[in-house]
Amino acid sequence: QMEEQSNLYAGRLKQVYDAGNNSNTIYPTMYPFIAPAGAVNNPLSPQLKIISRLISGGIGTKIFLCRIGGFDTHANQVLNNNTTMGGHAALLYHVSSAVKAFYDDLKNLGLADRVLTMTFSEFGRRVKSNASYGTDHGNAAPMLVYGTCINAGVYGNSPDLTNLNLQNVPMEHDYRQV
Repeated sequence: QMEEQSNLYAGRLKQVYDAGNNSNTIYPTMYPFIAPAGAVNNPLSPQLKIISRLISGGIGTKIFLCRIGGFDTHANQVLNNNTTMGGHAALLYHVSSAVKAFYDDLKNLGLADRVLTMTFSEFGRRVKSNASYGTDHGNAAPMLVYGTCINAGVYGNSPDLTNLNLQNVPMEHDYRQV
């Protein structure tokens, strides 16, 4: 019965995917600067491109979950202590460029006002770099919310970086409650 239901579900996904389309938006696939080999390809772009096409095809799914790994950067987060190059810079580029392409695609399809996007992490990072040019697990991380259907702005309080607890920014909101 599970196999039969899985086949029905897969058939419905294919039907919706085939009914949908993407605009001529180009989703970025590679980081254009210096980074470790494992950080060059953008794993988020293809996921968001599929989601845009499924939304265009009329899928009724309310929540999609994409994953992008690599933020557990205990070492070599940057190259040669240059914060503009390296694995962490590539990860931030992947998120920002893929989300921009996703919203450009949705806008071109007339769907942008129907979609809200949120980033979260189940653990934060410490503020100060460790001796290996990385950061260790911490208590807090930023949560980003994107969309044309929300009031733009920064919500929450800016952390007091002079008042840390063992190099940790105190957590203000638990992502599971948002």
